[in-house]
Order: sequence, then structure tokens, then C-alpha cells
Amino acid sequence: MKRLLYLLFALPLFLASCSDDDDLPSFQLQVDMKGQTEITDKGVIVVPQGTPFTIESIQAVNPSVKDLTIGGATYYWDYVFQGSTLVAPFGMKFNTENLPLGSHLLQIYMPIFAVNYSPAEAVASYTIRIVEPLEEGAPEPDTPASQTVTPSIGSK
Repeated sequence: MKRLLYLLFALPLFLASCSDDDDLPSFQLQVDMKGQTEITDKGVIVVPQGTPFTIESIQAVNPSVKDLTIGGATYYWDYVFQGSTLVAPFGMKFNTENLPLGSHLLQIYMPIFAVNYSPAEAVASYTIRIVEPLEEGAPEPDTPASQTVTPSIGSK
């Protein structure tokens, strides 16, 4: 009889944990950046060597839920940790002075929290091509760009 009583007490705990833990929100990211000279048709961001490249802000757009927030941003350049920020608008500045010419990978990891959804992690990846430095006396590129991307979303 005691065992039956214990099982009856435990039954609500088992039923409460049967919800869909892999329910993830869908959304896109709007990433505002500057320091690049162009963004190619394939999404490659071209930055002259020595020109600072800046992610000015990251925000979630077109969310499938009303209450969605980004919990911070962690930046990796060629798989090497560069820094993280918990303060909106989640900006970061990258010094390209000593980077070798060629293609590099920029990854941004962000925890995502939404009401009635499981915590998730979004990853946005960019190919950055470092090209020859600007000629002496040439003005630094002031071409702010805003790019809307669909990140890879996974369970946290």
C-alpha cells in the first residue's frame, strides 16, 4: 500500500516532464556591421587589411513568438574565442591589422530565450575575406550594412 501511495505522489512529476523539450522558436537575425568594402552575392564580407571591422548590433527579427530575447553574444574568429558581451546591442570591434590575407570564419553564438519554448542557441557564421590594405591617404570605408540571416538553431 505504501508503494502505491509513493507512486501516486510521483505521478504528477512524470506527467509534468512529458512536454516537448525540443520546441524551438524560429526567427531571423538582423546584423548591422561596418568596415567592409562590399558584401558579395554569396554573402562573403570583404574587408581591407588594417581596417577595423565592427559588428554594431544584433537583433532578432521576424520571430514566431511574441516574447523572444537574445541572452548575449560570443564571437569566434577562425575558431578562436575573441570575446563575448551580455549588453545589447551585442557589438564587437575586430582589428584586422595583423590578419593574413584570405578567407576567415566569423562565428557568433547567442543563447535565445522565448516564453513557452526551450532555451536555444543560435549560431550565425560569416566568411570574411581580408584583402590588400587601402592605399595611403584613401579614406576608410564607411559603408554600414545590415544583413538579415537565418541562424542555425539548436537546443541548449
